[in-house]
Amino acid sequence: MAVGDELETITFSSHGEEWVEFGPPGARRRVGFHDYAALYSVPGLYERVFYEELGMRSGTEVVGLLGRTLEDLGLRPADQRVLDLGAGSGLGGVELRGLGVGHLVGLDLEPMAREAAGRDHPGVYADFRVGDLGAWSEGEVAELAAHRFTAVVALSALGPGHAPPHVLDRALGLLEPDGLFAFAVTPTLLPGSDDPSGQATGYPDFLDELLRRRARELGRHAYVHRRRTDGADDLGVALVGRLL
Repeated sequence: MAVGDELETITFSSHGEEWVEFGPPGARRRVGFHDYAALYSVPGLYERVFYEELGMRSGTEVVGLLGRTLEDLGLRPADQRVLDLGAGSGLGGVELRGLGVGHLVGLDLEPMAREAAGRDHPGVYADFRVGDLGAWSEGEVAELAAHRFTAVVALSALGPGHAPPHVLDRALGLLEPDGLFAFAVTPTLLPGSDDPSGQATGYPDFLDELLRRRARELGRHAYVHRRRTDGADDLGVALVGRLL
């Protein structure tokens, strides 16, 4: 039986994004909407829910902008050594490999992400690490830095409730000189945002300092990240820059 047949019809909680239900009649299952360990544990479930049902586009938009930036800079994707921060089940890695990225390493806080990426997208990552980068020892960070990254990509790690600024800062510290970054950013986290939830993350100030003092912005555009289960649009901004 194909994975799609096993998942059957996907339904969502009627009030807010609380749960996802899937499976054949008589054997339906519910998992939390943001219970990533549970979502990743079922082959194809995360992709079906967020990409097929809700139209998630951050991977396509951010990787596309990165590709155009590399072309403008005269850089070959095959020469890029990329850290995929918040790699999840590997769908962003598939987009990066499609761009032609030569060396790709995944990093995620959730252990099941590594299992899902290896199961659903084998061979996409040369290495996949699990853990909180912000809490790693200097030795652990140095081991990751040995990959000599030329770019850091974050397709879902920047948003309220996701990785805090100090984790992203440590990831940027792994870059070789003139390293590139490509992020999917929730609009409320951008410099100048006065949204209370965005301000509470610390990202507006962090990104302001990054873009004014430490890096040069190379590209930015807004897009629809995905649909919410109530039909409203969740917006995103693709942001690409280069460290000074």
